[in-house]
Amino acid sequence: MKQMQHMQTPCLLTCLLFVTALPNAYGNEVKEQSNQTEKQHCETKDCANLEHIQVNGQFIGIEVPEVIGRAYLNRDFINATPKGNGDINELISLLPGVQLSDEAMSIDSLAEITAPEISISGAQPWQTGFSLDGMNYNNRVDPATSSRLTASANDVSGGVQTMNVNSDIVDSITVYDHNIPAEYGDFSGGIVDVKTKSPFLTGDSGSIAYRTNQSDWGQYHVIQGDEERVSETAGALEPPSYTKENLDLSLQKRFNKHHGVLFSVNYMQSEISDLSLQTMQTQKRTNINSLIKYSYRDGWIDKLDLTAMYSPYQSDAYLKDVAASDYKLEGGNMGLIANFANDTKFGYWDTKINYSRSDSSREGPEHYFSWLQIKGKEWGQLADQGDDIRLSQEGGYGNLDTVQDTINIKSSLDVPRFEWLSMEHDIKLGGEYTSQSVKRDRDQDSYNYNAPQYIFNPNNPLDCNGYTLDCVQEQYRVDLTTLAEQFGGTFNFNDPEQSLAYAENTLVAAQYFSSRQVTPQEHIDVSLSRQSLFITDSLKWWRLSLNLGLRYDYDDFLKNHNIAPRLSVGYDIFDDGNTLLTAGANRYYDASLMSYKIREQQRFSYREYRPIRDSRLQGWQPSAYTGEFKYQFDELDTPYDDEIALGLKHATQSFGNFSVKYVRRLKKQQFSRVRSDEVSEDGYKYIRMTNNGTGSSKRYSIAWDARFAGHSLWANVSYSENKASNLSYDADADNTPLEELVYYQEGDEGRAVSLSQLQMLKTNFASPVIANIGWNVDWLDSLSTGLSATYKGAYDNAVKTTRLESYGLTQECSTCAIETVYLSVYEKREIEARIMVGLNLRFNYEFVKGQNVELRADITNLFNARTNTVTEGFSGVEPGRMYWLGASYNF
Repeated sequence: MKQMQHMQTPCLLTCLLFVTALPNAYGNEVKEQSNQTEKQHCETKDCANLEHIQVNGQFIGIEVPEVIGRAYLNRDFINATPKGNGDINELISLLPGVQLSDEAMSIDSLAEITAPEISISGAQPWQTGFSLDGMNYNNRVDPATSSRLTASANDVSGGVQTMNVNSDIVDSITVYDHNIPAEYGDFSGGIVDVKTKSPFLTGDSGSIAYRTNQSDWGQYHVIQGDEERVSETAGALEPPSYTKENLDLSLQKRFNKHHGVLFSVNYMQSEISDLSLQTMQTQKRTNINSLIKYSYRDGWIDKLDLTAMYSPYQSDAYLKDVAASDYKLEGGNMGLIANFANDTKFGYWDTKINYSRSDSSREGPEHYFSWLQIKGKEWGQLADQGDDIRLSQEGGYGNLDTVQDTINIKSSLDVPRFEWLSMEHDIKLGGEYTSQSVKRDRDQDSYNYNAPQYIFNPNNPLDCNGYTLDCVQEQYRVDLTTLAEQFGGTFNFNDPEQSLAYAENTLVAAQYFSSRQVTPQEHIDVSLSRQSLFITDSLKWWRLSLNLGLRYDYDDFLKNHNIAPRLSVGYDIFDDGNTLLTAGANRYYDASLMSYKIREQQRFSYREYRPIRDSRLQGWQPSAYTGEFKYQFDELDTPYDDEIALGLKHATQSFGNFSVKYVRRLKKQQFSRVRSDEVSEDGYKYIRMTNNGTGSSKRYSIAWDARFAGHSLWANVSYSENKASNLSYDADADNTPLEELVYYQEGDEGRAVSLSQLQMLKTNFASPVIANIGWNVDWLDSLSTGLSATYKGAYDNAVKTTRLESYGLTQECSTCAIETVYLSVYEKREIEARIMVGLNLRFNYEFVKGQNVELRADITNLFNARTNTVTEGFSGVEPGRMYWLGASYNF
């Protein structure tokens, strides 16, 4: 496909966008809606053919008989479902084929307010596409850093998404997990399509709401491990003290049948107090979702929505048990969205234009020190480090700023339904253009001092030679000459009394760092553009419904011309629209992450050493282990997933909707890297990426939802298997940048692995069985409850411990001793099965017509069950039953 001329792509796209944007509005014909039509098309028009089931009261039609594989959550479902922080990912995780991250249930995440990760159809969390009113909010820079709660020098702890979307601003969520239409691209997991509220969906209204959750309201499980392992978590068996508060304000006004305005702001704050170096310290997190939307209907154009969003996130934090480590993280997203649609004589024309800027920055101490825990540097005695490591750690990873700018234009045309060759045809075609740029700035080198050396030589003491930052000379209460006079003028260190006197006289013991890891300053500016064309013909013939789709993508980084067929079929067994047998064969191409382009320009960290001669410290010199790595992305194909899907969907009038699904995906051309032991002519070791990686996933799902009088019920169960392999090398310091190395232990055996290998291990360990059930009831006009339960079967996982593992490097110089660095330790552990139950209670009191007060309580882990995030034999704390209490005034 690469033989096509690159210039053809933008020309084709420009032509298509021009055709679909022709302003021949005001066609008298109103198009009957196809199965791909958005809910918003019908805000002011006849919606008899809308594909989503609507009922008075609570929603029951999460899935309905259709060829497309999607689930739909409307505002009633969102309100009724128990929630914690209120992020939409909590809701999405209740659907079949969706897994919530393990970290979401841990004690460390209890006080956090960021969105938990989710995986759809066995993919990595960042392989799912997220959009809000047509604006993509995926983090394309380095989404994997979300799993590193304390980031390293070379990244900022960010997330899969550029912002945390609170459900209070959301009207509906549609989740696609198989048989996904051709209009969606740049994913290999699923699609999450979020629609914000609209002033045309309800009348004039407003609300102000407050919710809070406090640590002392909750219950906890303190687990004592095996005696030999208690030291690993000693001092960590106190739950964090925190307070979370959530304030929501919403106003919407419909001025007339044409104009409406919506304003909404949601503010969440968490203050966390915890022991660090045996001193109580406080961290603070804040997250804001704010938007203002102007909507226009049925005038010079059928539909126009102009939206401005501002969703910042800030964290004031510290590194636990590390002195002088306070740092600030700032992130989030701002966006401008223009969506307009019109019925024309050519069909239903829909165009979305948006711009977004996401920022991810860190401000903190420039350098990190791992001092020996000796006199003058004793604070490490207050830290939890395990038995083997005795260090006093200090500092941070320096300042780093990353800005991602994205412009997206997407236009589509739903051609009026027509009949040809005895078949009904609904054709949807369109194009998409995305321009993305990333700037990444580190203004100065950051040093990680991790090879401390102790010097004891009273006759020839250490001379730091002016290096006061990373070297300390001995300091005494009284000078040594005066002290020695007490013992006849000289010391005899074989005499215990004299040795004790010397030690007691020492205020600061001498130590220095013989080597350091340098993360160099950088100023990187990269950009990427991507063009897409898509077409789907939805055919209806006899009892068959066919979606014949094709998508074309091109980007100027990998420079591949990717063609993805999207083919699915449904057979109406009884010819009544209620029982549908479905099958699909589809291809989904991954997005080109901007992190790949950044890595091509990036200088990874390298090492320096310094000798010492006659106790006098010398200057820093390049190490024999340079660590000079560069990534190389040449002649690579785009990774993709091939999907086979089979399903049976059945709707009944009395017992709701049933669905059975089998989804099989084969991951092909996945990125992997090859060993690079030799230094190239330019002095770098190149990490060459290949397409040798493979993987697979398969899932069996059963789902049901129904409504009986005032009771809405839903349930699903999924069994899945995920496998990933990139045929990777054995990671070590000679072929992997040090900042990407961790230590993985399985039983009594351990080895160094790269972070990418660790992520692959986590993928292979995914939970095989997940079941969800929900029951929402309107008991009275003023009293409603929602109950949900999730079962997650036992599985293995790679769990981060508090330990560090010493790791020997290549000799810094021909006469140097082998230096040691310390790697974070992950262990393979079995996570036992768990059942989590949540309850929501809502009481509504109308004291004046059109005005009411609602009291709400959300209880997570209703039965105070163990989350099993602390594995057998280890010590730790798990969250138990937790309460969120809130009130709102609605008018």
